[in-house]
Amino acid sequence: MPWIITFIVSWIIFFLLVDWRYIKYTVWGGLLALSFQLVVDEIAIGLNLYDFSNVVIRIFDSSLFFTLGAPFCIGVLYAQTYPKNNILRLIDVIISTALFFIMEYLLVHIGALKYFHWHYLYSLIIDVAALLALGNLITIFKLSPWMRREK
Repeated sequence: MPWIITFIVSWIIFFLLVDWRYIKYTVWGGLLALSFQLVVDEIAIGLNLYDFSNVVIRIFDSSLFFTLGAPFCIGVLYAQTYPKNNILRLIDVIISTALFFIMEYLLVHIGALKYFHWHYLYSLIIDVAALLALGNLITIFKLSPWMRREK
């Protein structure tokens, strides 16, 4: 049930914040974020670092509801709000990492995510690296709306 709740909350936030005019570009940010999450979780679960509990539907070793929830929605919104200014990009990474950290902490606290050989600090490092990589791909593929507007 916790995975379904994260899915629903993610999509509520998504519908409140998404700009549908740019979805054909920014959806790729969601698909990239979803891909990062699947790869990281597949490796970590395969190495017995952590595991998901109470999964309704699995995709690889992850929860389908989680994968199509938070990573996808955040990836699209991240691409839509990706700033021009480098300092703002850093602040964006810090805020997004903090939000992921809170969500992960709550999932561990309620038992939906179980750590075996893992620590929150590792997740912070992975989240920062994934968001920086996603930002680079957003820039390379010009996925953010301001990168597509006529100058």
